[in-house]
Amino acid sequence: MFLYIHYMKTTHIEKIIDTYLKKEKTQSAILINGVWGSGKTFYLKSQLKEIIEKNNLKIMYISLNGISSIESLEHKLFLHFIPKLGKNQNDLVKSITNISTNLANATTKLFFRTEATDLLKGSTVKSFNFKKFCICLDDLERCKIPVDELFGYLSEFTEHKHTKCIVLADEEKIKKQKSNKKIALKYDKIKEKVISRVLNYDPKLSSIFPNLIQKYKSKTVFYKFLEQNKSLIISIFKEQKVKNLRNIIFYLDILEAIHPNIKIADQKYVQEILFITAVFSIEFKNGNLTSKDNNDFKEFKEINKDWYSRIVSNFLGNNNDEPRKKSSSEIFYEKYLTKRIDQYYFYPSIYQFILSGFLDSKKLKEELKNREPEKVSEEIISFRKLLNYKFRELNDDEFESSSKYVLEKAEEGFYWMYDYKQIANFYYHFIDKKLIDIPKKDLETKLLKGLKISAKRKEFHLATFETLKHFNTPDPDTKKILNKIFEFHIKIQSEKNTETSKQISKLISNNDIVELAVLFSKEKFNKAFLPLVNVSSFIKAIKKSENKMIFTLCEIFKDRYDYNNVIDFMKGDLDFLNNITEKIEYYKSNLNPDERVRVLNLNEFIDALKEIIKKLSLEVK
Repeated sequence: MFLYIHYMKTTHIEKIIDTYLKKEKTQSAILINGVWGSGKTFYLKSQLKEIIEKNNLKIMYISLNGISSIESLEHKLFLHFIPKLGKNQNDLVKSITNISTNLANATTKLFFRTEATDLLKGSTVKSFNFKKFCICLDDLERCKIPVDELFGYLSEFTEHKHTKCIVLADEEKIKKQKSNKKIALKYDKIKEKVISRVLNYDPKLSSIFPNLIQKYKSKTVFYKFLEQNKSLIISIFKEQKVKNLRNIIFYLDILEAIHPNIKIADQKYVQEILFITAVFSIEFKNGNLTSKDNNDFKEFKEINKDWYSRIVSNFLGNNNDEPRKKSSSEIFYEKYLTKRIDQYYFYPSIYQFILSGFLDSKKLKEELKNREPEKVSEEIISFRKLLNYKFRELNDDEFESSSKYVLEKAEEGFYWMYDYKQIANFYYHFIDKKLIDIPKKDLETKLLKGLKISAKRKEFHLATFETLKHFNTPDPDTKKILNKIFEFHIKIQSEKNTETSKQISKLISNNDIVELAVLFSKEKFNKAFLPLVNVSSFIKAIKKSENKMIFTLCEIFKDRYDYNNVIDFMKGDLDFLNNITEKIEYYKSNLNPDERVRVLNLNEFIDALKEIIKKLSLEVK
C-alpha cells in the first residue's frame, strides 16, 4: 500500500532506509522528496551512503538530469557497473563482446537496442546480478524520459530482480511540468506501482550544519570560527527560511575567503560581517542582485536605525486603505532588518565581493580600521525611542519625559536638519491624538527655531533630501517645516555648487585630463556630484578647453552612466545633463565651420549626452 510520511526527521528516514535495505526480496523503490537545493544529494552521499555500505551494498549513483531515453540510461548504468563487476560477470561481458577492447562498442553491443539485439537476447542489463547493489537515481524532476516509461523500466529491477533502489526528486516540479501534462497529472497513480514509500526530506539546518562544515575541518582556525559562530549563522538562515543548501554552501565559501581579514576584528564587527554576508548572499543567489550591481550600492549604505523611522513617519495618520507602494529599500529593511538593525552595517568591499567574486582585502581592512563604535548620546537614544512606530510600547511616564526632552533638544538645534520633518510628523500626530498638550503654533515656533540653528552646521546630504522630496506630505503643519528644510538645503547646496564648480571648471580650463579623470572616478557613484555643478561655469570652461579635453569629457560621461540600474543613483543628474546639452549645442552652432575637429568632438559629446538622457528618462518613466 502507498504511504506518505510528511516532514520526517532525518533519523527516521535513516531508520526506514536501513529497514528497507535489510529486507529480502523487496519489490519496490523508496523515493526521497524535497525541494530543489534542499541537500538531498548531499544527504545521500554523506549520511545514507554509510547506511548503504553498512548493509554490504555498493552504491550506484546516477543523475537523471537531461537523460532523454531508456537507451541512454542503460548506457549510464553499464558504464557504472563495469568497474564494480566481479570476475564471472566480466568474463560474461568479454565472451558476449568477443573480448572487445572498445568499451563504448561493448556498451553498444551489450546494452543498446540496436542490430545486436538478436545476438544478445537475454544478455541486457538484467543479465547481471544486482544483489550487491543499491541503485540511486537523482534529479527525477529533470529527467526527460516520460515518467510512466521510466517507472516501467525501473520496475524490471525492483519487482523482478528485487534490486534496492532509492529515487531522489522534487515532486512538486514533476507535477507542474508543462511537457507531458497528462502524465504529470497521473504521476501519483503511475508511481504507486514502483514506489512504496515517499519520505519527505525537510532537514533542520542545525542538524546538517555540522556536515556542511566538515570540509573545512583541516583548516583548523576557520573551522573553529564557524563552530563558535554557528548559532548566529543558523539563526539568520532559519529566520529567512532558506531551504536551499547551495545558498548556504556559497555563503560558507565567501566566509572562508573573508575570514583571514577579520580574525582580529572586534566581535561586534565580526557579527555585522556574518550578518551582511548572509543577507547579500541570499539576495544574490535569489537573483535580486546581480554581478552588474557590484558598483551600485543603492540605498544600502544609507540604511541605519533612523532611516526607516524617517520613512514611516511620512504615513502617520494616513487613513487611506489602499496599500502604498514600498521602495525596494523599505522591502529590504522589513525583510531582513526589523529585528536585526543593531547587527547591520554596510561594508562595500564585502558587497562587491559577493556580487563580483573579487575581494579587495586592503579595502576591507581599511573599512574595519575606520569602523568606530557608534557613540549614542542621550539625545539620540530618546529620539529613537520616541519617534518611531513603537512609541506605543512606552509607559506613560517614559512617553511624557521623552517627549519633553526631545522637544527641548529640538528647539536647541541639536538634531540633524533633515530630521526636523520626522520630529514635526510625530509631534503633530501626538497633538492630534491628545498625547501632548501644546498649541500647534508654539510647536511650530520651537521647531523652526531649532531648525535654523541646525542648518548653520551645513550638514548637507543629497540622498536624504531626495527621500524627503519623494514622499508626499499632506499635513499642512508639517509642510511648513519641510519647506523650511528645503530652503536651507538649497542655500547650502548653492554654496557647495560654487566649490564643486570651481574645482571642475579649473581642471577643464587647464586641460588637466588626468586629475579630471581621477575626480570623476572618485565621484562616479556620488549622486550629489554633478547637480552641484554650475552649468554656466561648466560651459565657460569647455570653451577654454582643448579638443583633447572635450574628447576626454565624452568618454568620462559615458563611463559615469555605464552600469545596471543607473537610475537608482543618477536620476538627479537629468537637469544638469539637459542644460549642458542645450548650451553645448548652442556653442557649437556659433563655431567657425573650419574648426572641424572641434565640431566633431562636440557632436560626439552631444550624441553621448543625448543617449545618457534617453537612458535616464526611459528609466524614470
